[in-house]
Amino acid sequence: MSRVKIVGGGLTGILAAFEAHRLGVRDIQLYERFDQLGGVALPETRLGLEMREGCIYFGPKDDPIRTLLEAYGPTFEDFDNRFGSVSPDGAGGVTYVDDFGGPALPCHGIGLTPPAGPSLADRLNAYPSDLRDGLTRYARWHLGHDLKTVHGDAAIPMAINRVFPRGSNLADLAEIKRHDALADELYAIPRALWGRTANLTASLPKGGFTGLLRRCRLALEAIGVTLHDQTLVSPRQALTEHASGEVLVWAANPTPMFKAAGVATPKLLPKSFSTHVFAAAWTGARPFYVQNFTAEGACFRIYIYESAGQTLLTAECVRESPLTELRQEIHHLLRGFEGELVLGDVLSTSIKPRWVYHSLEALQGLAQLRLALADRMGDAFVAGAWEPYAKGQKFAEVNAGLARALGVEAQAAAA
Repeated sequence: MSRVKIVGGGLTGILAAFEAHRLGVRDIQLYERFDQLGGVALPETRLGLEMREGCIYFGPKDDPIRTLLEAYGPTFEDFDNRFGSVSPDGAGGVTYVDDFGGPALPCHGIGLTPPAGPSLADRLNAYPSDLRDGLTRYARWHLGHDLKTVHGDAAIPMAINRVFPRGSNLADLAEIKRHDALADELYAIPRALWGRTANLTASLPKGGFTGLLRRCRLALEAIGVTLHDQTLVSPRQALTEHASGEVLVWAANPTPMFKAAGVATPKLLPKSFSTHVFAAAWTGARPFYVQNFTAEGACFRIYIYESAGQTLLTAECVRESPLTELRQEIHHLLRGFEGELVLGDVLSTSIKPRWVYHSLEALQGLAQLRLALADRMGDAFVAGAWEPYAKGQKFAEVNAGLARALGVEAQAAAA
């Protein structure tokens, strides 16, 4: 196939364009409905500062995504990957855990029951009752939806996919994780206690995300990718205008594709979050993030980072909160970690829906959509890795789809 047409100029679409070029394609068309590339990775800028929503990192030197981007010009800076979590201690207080981003909940046993189904409720019911109750309370606070309608993989973006059962015997916990796949999937040990070195180092793009995306644009233009800014390609148009010898990569939101493919549109799980970015002074590690699993207050994650030499703090909240209360909550959540905080002015406030949590109905619908498009176009249609949450998994899935469509051996595609 001689042409690759990519709809969606977010990070997935950008990486697909670079990968297609690496695999030998020289006629690459990239369509983006806005006037800038980047999608959700593109932060709003105010006074030259990036108002980051969410916490996006890249891996260390050998990370495949970073390696591909570096091959085309963007550069990255490594940093010591520091994070923490705040969880209920079972006695009315909280416990602070360094270098662990999941819930650390008190428990009296670590026996598990295999999940009875694919829902988030089924996944949480696999735990002993004391862990199950704490996780269920958190998930309801965070989502506000019936957990029986949510797919179990929603535990990943909520950071409750692995739990540290505080009070358990570490040797027993390590042993069960080594020999039981379910226990390894559902339980975690903080890296300081586990002796593991994974995730010690992460990276961020030099010049921030705006700089990264600007360099990506220049690199795409330099290798001959045709960029169509402010161009909305409808699914029906993309399918009816598809030419022989062309690969179509749909890296945009798949929701509009259902009607065009003749598949019933599933019900999604809308969830709006309130995000505030503060000017700040912080004497601890930067970047640094903290997850709140207490199901109290409004803030579920704090992210401290630098932009243009200034320290900023992003507070992501499950609901709106008066700023006075939010400031107090932020100080409370950071109290147990090394560093002194001074919060300055609010630089940005936003309330936006995020369609990141999959319902069971949505995943069933996406599977039907994939089948319908495969029947219609075969390997010439490459889905933009709609289901996975992790960047690495999305990257690998799209790359595998491109390799199949282009008739490239998997080993060569991964080289």
